[in-house]
Amino acid sequence: MTKIEIKKSTLKSQVYEYLKEDIILGRIKPGERLIEEKVAEELQVSRSPIREAVRMLEKDGLLSVNKSGGVTVVEPSIEDFRYLYECRVEMESLAAYYAAERSSSEQLEEIRMNILKMEKVTSDNSLKNVHDVNVSFHESIVRASGNPFLISMTSQLRGVNSFYRKAILEFDPKRVVDASAEHRQIYQAIVDQDNISARKLMKQHIEDDYTLFMKSAMQ
Repeated sequence: MTKIEIKKSTLKSQVYEYLKEDIILGRIKPGERLIEEKVAEELQVSRSPIREAVRMLEKDGLLSVNKSGGVTVVEPSIEDFRYLYECRVEMESLAAYYAAERSSSEQLEEIRMNILKMEKVTSDNSLKNVHDVNVSFHESIVRASGNPFLISMTSQLRGVNSFYRKAILEFDPKRVVDASAEHRQIYQAIVDQDNISARKLMKQHIEDDYTLFMKSAMQ
């Protein structure tokens, strides 16, 4: 077994990123139990940073911890994904609307940088990189809305959203190219302070994703 070196100064965050990548990429399957002893052996770390990382991933909605302390990867149902869509299509389009009214120059630059990163990762065939940049783009718009309730509520959807995005990208890897172009249109509407267009474009973007997801689910 190859020893994976982890610096002690960032132990918790590195274990978190390691496990998060395993979950997003499907190396640990939905519904599968996470064995702390096995992770400790793989990473050559104590159980303490693993438990801290598990708490972070539970908060993200990627892991579930039962009363006896057992840890399993969350396994969303089709109904969960439908509920996710119903929330996102309204909340994120609303966030785009208010981002067009309230975003600062620093927030606009953050959104723009996420678009540039997305365009860069479209050709590297890395599911995790595409996933992470996509998350950053959407979350940067929610933050730019300036609405703390929207920010809090959308953060609670992060876990189910990760499985949702993974399913879409695996079904149609080329979706990332179209999504990148849609991101740029949304960004431009926000820059132009065209809140009506920003809301409409974000809503259409999320609806297109959901249509693609349902096609993948029917296979």
